[in-house]
Amino acid sequence: MTNLEIIRATSGDSPVLKLKGRLTLGEGSRALRGLISDVAAEGHKLLIIDLEQVSYVDSSGLGALVSGFNSLKAQGGFVQLINVPARVQALLEMSGLTILFRAPAP
Repeated sequence: MTNLEIIRATSGDSPVLKLKGRLTLGEGSRALRGLISDVAAEGHKLLIIDLEQVSYVDSSGLGALVSGFNSLKAQGGFVQLINVPARVQALLEMSGLTILFRAPAP
C-alpha cells in the first residue's frame, strides 16, 4: 500500500503530476520515478509537479525528484515544482536542491 497518490493532468501542452500524501521510500517514490520516466520518454520538455498536498518528503522522495530532474534535463527539459509547502521548501533549501527546480531563464 502506498502513502502517495499521483494524479496525471495537463496544463497547456505540459504534463502535471499532482502529488498527495507522503513522498517516502517505497512504492510511492518508485511510482513517481516511473511516471517521470514515462513523461521523459514521451519527449516532453517541461514537467510540472504540484506538491500542494504533500505532507512529508524523505531522502528517497528527494531522490525521486532529483531523478526526475536528471531524466528531463538529459533531453533538454526541465522539472518545475509548484505549490511547495513550507516544510518541503525548507528541506529543498537545506539540501541545496532549490537551484535545480528554479524556472530557467527565457
